[in-house]
Amino acid sequence: MTSLRIYYCCILLGIMVLGKGQQSITVYGHVSESVSHQALQYVGVQIQNSNYGTATSKTGYFSVLVPAKKHLSVIFKLLGYTSRVKEIDLAEGQDSVYLSVTLSPSYAIVDTVSVYGSVKPDTLVGSPSFSIYDFDFYEDKYILLTSERTMEKAQVKLADANGKILTSYFVPKEGGEAKEFYHDYMGYTNLICKNYIYRIQVYHDRFVLTPLKVEDVNSYIRPIIDTINGKLIFTDYWKDYPMFNYYSYNQQDSIKKQLLTVEDKELMHAYNFEYYSLKPKEKLEARRLAMDLNTDKHITAALMSGFTRSMFYEPLFAPLYIIKDTICVFDHYKDHLFHLDRTGAKLDSIPINYNHPKNWREWKNKMLKDDLEDLIYAVYDKNGHKYIKQISARTGKELGRYTLQFHSADKLKVHGGYAYYIYRPFESTQEKFFYRELIKLDRN
Repeated sequence: MTSLRIYYCCILLGIMVLGKGQQSITVYGHVSESVSHQALQYVGVQIQNSNYGTATSKTGYFSVLVPAKKHLSVIFKLLGYTSRVKEIDLAEGQDSVYLSVTLSPSYAIVDTVSVYGSVKPDTLVGSPSFSIYDFDFYEDKYILLTSERTMEKAQVKLADANGKILTSYFVPKEGGEAKEFYHDYMGYTNLICKNYIYRIQVYHDRFVLTPLKVEDVNSYIRPIIDTINGKLIFTDYWKDYPMFNYYSYNQQDSIKKQLLTVEDKELMHAYNFEYYSLKPKEKLEARRLAMDLNTDKHITAALMSGFTRSMFYEPLFAPLYIIKDTICVFDHYKDHLFHLDRTGAKLDSIPINYNHPKNWREWKNKMLKDDLEDLIYAVYDKNGHKYIKQISARTGKELGRYTLQFHSADKLKVHGGYAYYIYRPFESTQEKFFYRELIKLDRN
């Protein structure tokens, strides 16, 4: 459709502008053991709030090319050693920085363990003076969206792994009512407000909120899903149209490639039929609007009739995840899991049926990815109790099921083998607390 082509061109133009206007910096260095001073290999080196990272070589050296910023936080992780974060302040025009890092062995202290018949949720953060409305992860800490009364006076808080509040920051008044967090493909936590979207950056346990225009984020950042092999993976998805495409875009040679088309054919038939159900005057108006907007008459008719806001229309959901250099698309309309290699070439397609449970109402058309463990979960709801199924990214099969302990858990996310969510007991005076519980799959 013409309007979708225009939308796609706007996305591509934004990507080109963002890609060409961005400078790079090389972060390189050496990691050794603090006591023996021997080189440490396989140390994970990750640029915080980004997808850029690498690992040290056998001789302890590393090098990673990242977009230039005024400040970088680099975390070094290795099993059996205490993680370290190095904060870097960069001068204008600086194109490289060298880091010499030592890691110390970590010694586990075994606490007394309580045994329960079922997993008991941990209260991570809870206070009688404020409610928690959303959360995101930063290093081993949590970024929280909180408010005492109205979201027009919301605060962003940083809590450590034990739930201690390290810092608080009032959302600027000009931003308007705060709504929720959005985690973009670069790894940034963004706060969506009525008037602005704020990119949240953490410098030495303090917040810096950078305002971004809502239309810019929605046009040039949200469509980008992830990166692979130096390419951006993006989509022309529009919630009011029952078809969309996934594309790759190479920033170096400006070559774009269509990867996959997702379409609900039955819904598309009903969508297009809306035009033919209009009265003659309404059809004339639909054609006139289509000409003015340079789009298709079926689109204007579906919007005019309110079809996309009716109980008969549901926005498409076919998520794309990158798992170990493989692009995985879970197409819930063809009922297939598609695998593509890092160049975008199709490897195979595998039938899936986890999205068709015995009681179809339990399928919530939602999936979650555990970025730390590269695991995929499908989300269901039975009488207000959420449960998740781990889905193999290789075979598309169900690997096990886990039911959350609390009724009506909200803002569910999976991270490092734990389910995180917000919950307030029904008919309780308790504020909304932040919980987590260890996922123990029932594989029967």
